[in-house]
Amino acid sequence: MITTVTLNAAVDKTIEIENFTPGQVNRIIKTEMEAGGKGINVSKAVNSLGGETLCTGFLGGQTGKWINSRLRNLSIASDFIWTDKDTRTNVKIVDTRTREITDINDQGEEIADIFVQKLSEKIKETAEVSSVMVFSGSIPQNISNDIYKGFVKIAKANKCKTIVDTNGSALLEAIKGVPYMIKPNIHELEDAFGVKIRNEQEIIRHCKNLLEQGIKLVVVSMGADGVILASERKILKADVIQVRVKNTVGAGDTMVAVFAYGIHQGMDIEETLGLSVAAAALTVSSGSIIHNIEEVKNMSGKVKIREIG
Repeated sequence: MITTVTLNAAVDKTIEIENFTPGQVNRIIKTEMEAGGKGINVSKAVNSLGGETLCTGFLGGQTGKWINSRLRNLSIASDFIWTDKDTRTNVKIVDTRTREITDINDQGEEIADIFVQKLSEKIKETAEVSSVMVFSGSIPQNISNDIYKGFVKIAKANKCKTIVDTNGSALLEAIKGVPYMIKPNIHELEDAFGVKIRNEQEIIRHCKNLLEQGIKLVVVSMGADGVILASERKILKADVIQVRVKNTVGAGDTMVAVFAYGIHQGMDIEETLGLSVAAAALTVSSGSIIHNIEEVKNMSGKVKIREIG
């Protein structure tokens, strides 16, 4: 089973407006609501691929109940820690004329220590029956940035492979826990190390440094410039598939989902990389993270992968 941990879940509300104008009255054309948070997105993608997945983390209030109900409607198992605060709502404004997207994200409420302790116990319990555990997304404002590091250690102690997808100091701290895999984008890698990366060789150097610390897979997404995967055996680069871009939101979560699925299935890393790039292309072109495995496999034939180190 693949378990995802979402510390800062959200109701993602997307509003479509033609010719959105700040400071003026704008009329809504269409509204959609979805259960969100990076870990939840990963579980939705894993579920669509045909994998068994469980969502855990924090939920609270009526918004939390709505998210949980939405997951159940999608036949996704959940076992959240219920807090005394409402789960946040994020708003995305899409200008249908310009396709420009404006994100208005709530930082989320503080989480009491008692709930953090309960989640630690839940992670230990769940890691015992999971092959892969994914820790992704932002951290509630009052929680220590080393929380993922502690969770990674708990999961590893129960022989569960871990994937971390976060940024900033939370990523740096998580690295100290030595997860099985991390998936920063190039900007997150720059931010974490406080550097400006100018070329592929500098990315490879940072990846090798991470591998020396015990991490088994480092996957760096670079937008239109492709994806670099570093492992102990080889370093690969995959070019992106040229598609008509509808929405880039969720592409990274789709990639993480495919890697979690591939690791769980025991797939070769090169095959997994190709599938992940294909799934991301489908997400970008369709605006959805929901793709079945056959659809992804068909698209993966277009992915060009080469060894670069």
